[in-house]
Amino acid sequence: MNRIALLFLVVSTVFVQQACNSKKTASNQTTDSSTATSPDPAVDYAPEAMPARLAGLGLTRDSHWRGINLGDAFSVVKEKEKGDAFESDAKHVGYTVEFPNLETADMLYYQAGGKVSAIEIDLFLNSRQSVDEYRKALEPYFTTRYGTPKSTAGALTWTGSTSEQLSLKDVSKGKDFGLKIRIQPVGGPVTASTK
Repeated sequence: MNRIALLFLVVSTVFVQQACNSKKTASNQTTDSSTATSPDPAVDYAPEAMPARLAGLGLTRDSHWRGINLGDAFSVVKEKEKGDAFESDAKHVGYTVEFPNLETADMLYYQAGGKVSAIEIDLFLNSRQSVDEYRKALEPYFTTRYGTPKSTAGALTWTGSTSEQLSLKDVSKGKDFGLKIRIQPVGGPVTASTK
């Protein structure tokens, strides 16, 4: 009887161990597959996971720039942008955002037919390091939103699913550091300046 009880105990222990190992493997596989299918918050850019540099620029995941899309009524720009415009005429309006470290972003919103037709952003930065850090934040943000970029004329260019084209270019010269971003329709007339 002791032999049978001992044999039963050994077989039960082996069986329980196998069941536990099988459950751990299944649990690990479930974790791995769920991680692969659910977006990483750093890539998804949910508002609470937006990197500080992008949040400081006022970027959102559902607009081209700061809550404004190409094709929006031009009046939306004044609703979304706070403060006074630094320049304004019949074709465009410009706003500045100042950051605590004395860096700034100038945004020019162009219009055609009462609609936002192009957006041009100049980031005036303090150092090469700041340029690199903004690029490291902006490139994956734009790639996540618009797909793989093409490199042309020293700029990265993305083409969106609604026929918008976005470019990011390092415009640093000497001790003047900065980035330029342009958002406009693909193949549409260039309404932004050619600086």
